[in-house]
Amino acid sequence: MDTVKARTLRPYEAQKLQSMKRQSTNLVNSRHARIILLSRGGQLKNAETAAYCGCTATWVRRMIHRFNHGGIAAITWYPCYCGDATPRKFVSDIVEQIYEVALSPPKKLIGMSVWSLPKLRKYLQEQGMVGSISLEWLRQTLRRHRIRWRHTKTWKESKDPQFAAKYRRLKRLYARRPKGGRRICVDEFGPLNLQPRHGQHYARIDHVDRLRATYSRKGGVRHMFVAYDMERDTLVGSFTTKKNGVTFLEFLKQLRRRYRRDETLHIILDNATYHGKAEVLQYAATHKIRFYWTPTNASWLNRVECHLRALKRFALENTDYRSHDEQEQAIESYLSWRNGERPISVQQWETYLWYAKKAI
Repeated sequence: MDTVKARTLRPYEAQKLQSMKRQSTNLVNSRHARIILLSRGGQLKNAETAAYCGCTATWVRRMIHRFNHGGIAAITWYPCYCGDATPRKFVSDIVEQIYEVALSPPKKLIGMSVWSLPKLRKYLQEQGMVGSISLEWLRQTLRRHRIRWRHTKTWKESKDPQFAAKYRRLKRLYARRPKGGRRICVDEFGPLNLQPRHGQHYARIDHVDRLRATYSRKGGVRHMFVAYDMERDTLVGSFTTKKNGVTFLEFLKQLRRRYRRDETLHIILDNATYHGKAEVLQYAATHKIRFYWTPTNASWLNRVECHLRALKRFALENTDYRSHDEQEQAIESYLSWRNGERPISVQQWETYLWYAKKAI
């Protein structure tokens, strides 16, 4: 049962609401009147009323509260505030309606997949909510209410039947370091092609930088095994031409040599087939290595993932490497700075200016 209901209507209020309901030139007042009348009818819930009136359930409850406290005057909207002949004054009710429209699904309102400021303004004007409003004022109004453009992201739900058990095991490992052990997150990065990669950079020009197009890539690909040490906060990697059980076992042996023999390596990794090869499991059992498998389609539980995003941005984006050696050197240069092994400077400013002027 909905706890928010419109109060009992007085005779003149019922007559006034029926009149407002039939208004064709003021759709806002018509919608508000329908909300109050449907609430008094008691046949629909607030969510059903919202769907019938083309608004949200939050807006329905807000209109009911306003009517209960202030009567019809509290839910009446006056178009004269937004007319061209008067100063541009937008009362709080109008601004709230703009917010509600901007957050509503455009597919149902305008038959398109996304809003734009011109389309939002056109829709507000066609619905009679505003008479005249500039795009800049509309943008600033939405921004003041923390309504901004946001990128959508994909999300894949894990269907692993052992998800809960694996999740709890990883959570306990992340919460406390095992005695005499190291927590290491392992993943693969790649494939690494020789191709131009778009990116962003500071510039004082009126056009974007152009990168070459690659219709054929004959340089082959490389793969990279990456390990993130949670205790040292370091990121290390190893490059390879193939990604299989043999190369992964070689990387595992390199990783084992980086630590003392009496330390147990607690390694978090995904469910790639070659991770579970017999020779890999045998080596792990005889060299104090314990594997912690992430659930299927839940690689986000591996904490190395967030560090790979930074690696891609600062070593690969906005680049056009012509050889794998050059590309691998750039990645290793970033990792050495990331691990605190070098300062951020690789060349002095005066030296760079001297070479730049000489090139001109």
